[in-house]
Amino acid sequence: MDRRTALQRIAMLMGGTLSASTIAGVLGGCSAGDDGVVFRARTLTDGKDELVATLCEVIIPETDTPGARGARVHEFIDNMLTDWYDQDEVDDFLNGLADVEQRVDGYGGKSFIHLTPQQQIQLLTDMETEAESWHDSGESSATPFFITIKSMTLIGYYTSEIGATQELRINPMGIYRADIPYSEINRAWA
Repeated sequence: MDRRTALQRIAMLMGGTLSASTIAGVLGGCSAGDDGVVFRARTLTDGKDELVATLCEVIIPETDTPGARGARVHEFIDNMLTDWYDQDEVDDFLNGLADVEQRVDGYGGKSFIHLTPQQQIQLLTDMETEAESWHDSGESSATPFFITIKSMTLIGYYTSEIGATQELRINPMGIYRADIPYSEINRAWA
């Protein structure tokens, strides 16, 4: 599957809520860093890269396939923010991270990364509920942070080698079989 097809599918999944910068970055070839090269955050400094890695891993956790951390989605997001997003978008993203950390107080923690997995899921579920009400209201105000981090996570994951080859499978276009039991494939085809 090429990046353009992956982007179209992710856009449909997200209800068309992708920013122009995100689309330009993916079509421009933005990806995580190269294998064997030590990642150095350029925008997500001062521990923000670990916060983003943790948020992304909660959104796409490791199962029988690697999760967002394994696909190095946090590196993809840092590259997007550094190379493709304008300063206002970067500021909005960093403010969203600060908001997540402020919300942690209500869950009895010092940082999102130190919450229990159940607390992390609950915090993101609460943010998702707020984002859904924003979407349903039709407001034209800034996109909620949860929608931004979720869309960047999905795009970073499903345009990575891990997401495209291990999570999704390339359909080999064999004979048409309309009655394949799900237990034989266990996941969606790319």
